[in-house]
Parts: sequence; structure tokens; C-alpha cells
Amino acid sequence: MLRSSPRPAFIWLLFCILAFVAGPLRGQEDAAPLTATETRENGKLTVTVGGVDGPVRDNVLALLELNRFADQTAPEETRLRWLHGRAETQIREALQPFGYYEPTVESTLNRIPNGWEARYQIQPGRVLRIATLDVRILGEGRQDSAFQQALANAPLARGQVLDQPKYEQFKQALETLATERGYFDARFTERVIEVNLQAYEAAIRLHYDTGPRYRFGAITFEQDFLSSKLLNRYPHFKPGDPYNSNDLLKLQGDLNSSPYFSQIQVNAPPDAATDAVPVNVELEPNKKHKYSAGAGYGTDTGARVKLKAEQRWLNRRGHHAEEELLWSPIKAFLGGKYYIPGEDPTTDAYTLTAGYSQQNYNQQDYEQYLIGGGWQRQDGKWLKNYNLSYQYEDFSVGNQPRTSALLLIPSLNWTWIDADDRLYPTRGLLFGLGLRGASTALLSDLDFVQGTLQLKGVYALNDASRIIARADAGATVISQGFENLPTSLRFFTGGDASVRGYAYNSIGPTDDEGTVIGGKNLLVGSVEYEHRVWDGWSLAAFVDSGDAFDGATPEMKTGVGFGLRWRSPVGPVRLDFASGLDRPPGDAFRFSFSIGPDL
Repeated sequence: MLRSSPRPAFIWLLFCILAFVAGPLRGQEDAAPLTATETRENGKLTVTVGGVDGPVRDNVLALLELNRFADQTAPEETRLRWLHGRAETQIREALQPFGYYEPTVESTLNRIPNGWEARYQIQPGRVLRIATLDVRILGEGRQDSAFQQALANAPLARGQVLDQPKYEQFKQALETLATERGYFDARFTERVIEVNLQAYEAAIRLHYDTGPRYRFGAITFEQDFLSSKLLNRYPHFKPGDPYNSNDLLKLQGDLNSSPYFSQIQVNAPPDAATDAVPVNVELEPNKKHKYSAGAGYGTDTGARVKLKAEQRWLNRRGHHAEEELLWSPIKAFLGGKYYIPGEDPTTDAYTLTAGYSQQNYNQQDYEQYLIGGGWQRQDGKWLKNYNLSYQYEDFSVGNQPRTSALLLIPSLNWTWIDADDRLYPTRGLLFGLGLRGASTALLSDLDFVQGTLQLKGVYALNDASRIIARADAGATVISQGFENLPTSLRFFTGGDASVRGYAYNSIGPTDDEGTVIGGKNLLVGSVEYEHRVWDGWSLAAFVDSGDAFDGATPEMKTGVGFGLRWRSPVGPVRLDFASGLDRPPGDAFRFSFSIGPDL
């Protein structure tokens, strides 16, 4: 009996299986194919957080893990959705340091044409406030006025919103203050923030035990070229005084400001066994001699040359000296000054001076020989100079015959400066006062008294604009005829530093031939507006007015102009174009150039 072959049945079964599988495959072929970009990556992720701003929003973005991918290629979808699922918990944690414990967060994650967008809209809810505040300073610091002031200014108070960043800042401030004032064993004995969500309030307990305050120990200087007697006058503290790091900073600054040292290192390691801080200062000497030279050009003086030599120390007592030569076509000076440190070498010095000066300009000529001495003192913001000079001057002004005068002149010059930046202030004020005179009863050929006042202010209107104003005044009383007053003691004005638009020393009383011979009195004023246009470059517009005169009423001469300013490392560089409005002697147009600090 023949059997039927199983092959047709097998073929039929295989055909049915293939037909069943082919249906879904055909359906996939009918769907839109993925682009190459979509098959390789998910596109860019955009993260949007709304409902909060400022430090709160910054903290949310910092703790939100998903934000690490913001504006970058999104991670694969599985990881993206997992990070999105964690976002609400992270947002809640980010809000809690700012007192928000009941926020509502609406979050969405959507496909957009170029990638993904995660959006979180936050309603912070009610704030949690401080109900209990227990802040204490224990130990020796409890009686310290600095810690008492810190407590009075603490950024924490009952009823205030709980702000943990402020709490941490206050803790850091206490630790910094302890280090600055020598409480090297200080520690927190309690620092707790308790949050009661049922009562919805917080309790803060912060106890800081400063322990003992360390005191300065022995002060030693390691060097071999200056006397210990001089160096021991530099510290403004002594062994046994309470430690203060500002005293060490001042000592280092004062030593650095002296001419003696090239390197200064102040070492003050606390000694826990004795509660003392010994101070050891390592000093390296500067080069004993310094020489410098410079050349320049000023529209008042023309080309000019400067040579200077300094002897930074001459002996173990710290005496030092400098010599200077200045030359220009109209003026020359050769002189020297010898310095002797005072009782406080950081503020006081005695000086001995000698010099020769000469001027040959527009029949305002003189030769002067001078010797003298003085005392200068830095008293807070005041720089006070007291001098006594004996000078001989041979002079000729205008059509006057050449004559001479021998004068013993006591003088004082006080200058007060307050500025946020001496080179380029946005807020600053300078006040100067000068007084000098001579008497025939004291080795002088004539009697006179002369006073001067100087005022200059700088005020910034905004980040780009400043107002600069100045005023100068002077007056002279002389018992003999004015013609006997030496040229160097007369008032003149006009030029780069006084009334721009007029030549140097071109404003003042004149003789019969029209030569300016100077006056007894002086009055000058100026207002300037400056506006920054690009980086360190500014434009300026100004009005100057002034006169040197003999009577009670000046005849003010006015100059107006504009200028270009560049903020250089050594102070503003000024290029001015000005015109004198009162002619003669005003010029139709004058160029002037100057450089140096505003105050």
C-alpha cells in the first residue's frame, strides 16, 4: 500500500506562517520612515523653569539633574524620562533652603520639532518663618565689641523667612571674624535648624564658643642692614596686645611702602601652649641705588627731560636721599632732598632741601637758590607739610629793572584727599590749603603773607559719565611795592593746568608794553563733563575761567573746548582742543596735552 508524501502539507504550513509574519512587516513598511537624525539622536533639550527667580531659581537649576543637558543633545528617551520623573523631588529640595516647604510643581516633557522640551511651573506656596532664634557668643569673644556688632547686624531674626544661605553666611562670618581677631580655638558647640512642618515654623540654635583670644608675642626682624631701633618703630602693636590680623597687614603694607626692602614676609604662627602669636618678619634689602630718566613733551613747557637718582638708605638709621634734574626750554631745576625718618617712620619724616631753579619765559624771568628744612606728616587723609626755606631770587618781569630779594619763608601746605581710586576716581575730593610769608624782622628783604586754596572734585553720574570740577584761589598782602615781590611768588594763570585755550602764564596784570607781570590774587574755576565711548576711551567737554589780578574784582577770561581721554596704567592721558573766548590774549585754537592722576 502506498503512503502519501508529507511534502505538500509541510509546504502549505510554511506558506501560512510566512503570510502571518508578512502582514505586520508590510504595515511597518507603510509607516513614515525615521530620518537619519532621529535614528541617531533625540535632538536638543530645552529646560524652562517658571514661577521663581533670583537665587531661588538659580538653586533649582543647580540641583535639577536634567538641567545639565539644557541646550545640549538630549539623552536617550528612557533616561530622559527617568530624569524628568526625579525633577519634582529635586525642585522641592532646592526650594527648602529658602523656606518653601509646600510648593506645587507642574511638569511636562514633550517632543518638539527639534528635540525635547521640559517645562516646570512652580508655585512656591507659603513661606516657613523662624519662630525660635537662639544665637549666642560664648567665651572671651562675648565681651569683644566686634562680635557684639556682628550679633547686632546678624541677618537672622524671629518672624523672618527661613533663609539657609543667610544662615550659612552668618556662620562663615563668625568663623572669619574669629580668625581675624585671634580666637584660634573657636568652635560651634551647637548649630541646629529644626523644621516643624505641622506647626510650619523653624527653630535655629547657634552657639559659638570663641575660647580665649590670643595675644601678640615677641616681634623679631630678620635683616642685617638697618637698626632694630628703626624697625621696632614700624609695628603699631606691641607684645601682649590682642591679636588682630589687620595689624599684620598694615605692618606688611608699611614696610612695603618704605624704600628699603625688595621682599617682605610676615610669619605669625599661633602657639596653642601659650595662647600667643610670635611675629617674625623676614626682610630682603632693596638695591641701594636707583637711577631713572624720562623725556616728554608738554604744550606749556615744550620738550622736557627728567633725571633722578635715589639712595634708598645711607646708614643704619634709615636716612635716604634723592637728587633730581628737570629741564625744558622755559624752566630748569636742579636739587636734592635728604630724608630722616620720624618717630613714626610710616607717617613722619624730616627733610633737608637744596636747589637751584631758573625760568626764562616771556619776560617773566628769575633765578632762584634755595636751602631749607621741613617736617611732613601723614595724618589720616591729611598730608601736612611744614617748611622753612631761605631763598635768594634774582628776577626781572616786563620792563622792570632786574632786582633781587633774600627771603626767609616759613610755610605750611595741607592736602586732604578722599577718593575710591586716586588714578581714576568715580568719587573723590581734594582740598588743599597753603600759607607762607616773610618779614623784614626775620632776615628778609620784604614783608608779605600769601595764602592759597585748592578744591577739586570728581563725581560719576553713571558707569560711563563723570563730572570733574576744580577751583583755585590765592591772595597776597605785601607792605612794600608789588614790584619787589619775586616772580616765583606772583600769581599767573592760563595754560594746560589752569585756563585752557590760553597760553601758559598769559593771563594777569600787564605793564605799559602789554607784558603780563603777574598779580597779587588768583581765581580759577573749571567744569568738565567726560563720557566713555569705548573701552578705556572717553570724550570730554569743558569750560575754564580765571584771572590773576591786583584789585578786588577779577576780569575772568574763559576758555571752552573738547578733548579725548585714554585710561592708561599711570592715569588718564588727556588731549584737549580749546579756544579762548576773551581776546586778547585768548587764542582762536590751542592744543594741550597732559598725563597723570585725576587727584
